[in-house]
Amino acid sequence: MIDCHTHVVAPDQNAYPLNPRDLSGEWYREAPASAEDLAGAMDACGVSHAVLVQGVGAYGFDNRYVADAAASAPDRFVSACALDMESESAAADLDYWVNERGVRGIRLFALSREGPSWLNDPRTFPVWNRARDLDVHVIVTILPHQLDELEEALRRFPDVPVSLDHCGFALGEPATRERLFQLSEYANLNLKVSTHNLDEAVEASGSAQPIVSELVLEFGARRLMWGSDFCQTHDRSYAELAALAREAFGGISEEDRQICFTQTARRLWPQLR
Repeated sequence: MIDCHTHVVAPDQNAYPLNPRDLSGEWYREAPASAEDLAGAMDACGVSHAVLVQGVGAYGFDNRYVADAAASAPDRFVSACALDMESESAAADLDYWVNERGVRGIRLFALSREGPSWLNDPRTFPVWNRARDLDVHVIVTILPHQLDELEEALRRFPDVPVSLDHCGFALGEPATRERLFQLSEYANLNLKVSTHNLDEAVEASGSAQPIVSELVLEFGARRLMWGSDFCQTHDRSYAELAALAREAFGGISEEDRQICFTQTARRLWPQLR
């Protein structure tokens, strides 16, 4: 079982100082977990590998801790950085984090509370092209009203594999869910089914199994993966987050479950083999 969406916080805040942004609470102060903490929690409940995704709310664009943590345990972790995509140096910054610091993904944190973001700004196109050249996986973080932006990016860069964080937070309402499902025609789009999505489904109907089954039907298991969102999600133990995932994916076939829990991640992150 591979966890494709985790966040970690360095215990040494002198070496890795926080640089908070007003996004989603102070999880990095309330329940910080280091990479070592995460590895111990994974061991206790049968999760073999994880993707360390840059916690923009905690560190902004200072990716040093996720890069160093993944480099110190390459048998367990890979890392994804975040960049200031509106900077003229963004493409060069990606080169640095990939070639010098070993990250294997880039998180485009394009979340916009209102209106469009910079996701399709021509200034960002060199980063997309460079990600393709470097064989670096692209992760997009947006809200439901930005799905049109995502479609434009998918159309423009069809040869760049893209994962959508938290299914774009689009599964809770029929209209946004249907809009997301329309994007299944883009073969380069993959979905991270996270604790946010599973909690929302359980609250709405008592079980997350139906929405997982629907996602498999619409996108196919080979384009789905699980992410705990630990330690940003910290209202319960990591073991409980993993148990929720196992329950939610329990309504699909064993073959599809193994694809979602392992094979999709290994296709997108070959270093996790």
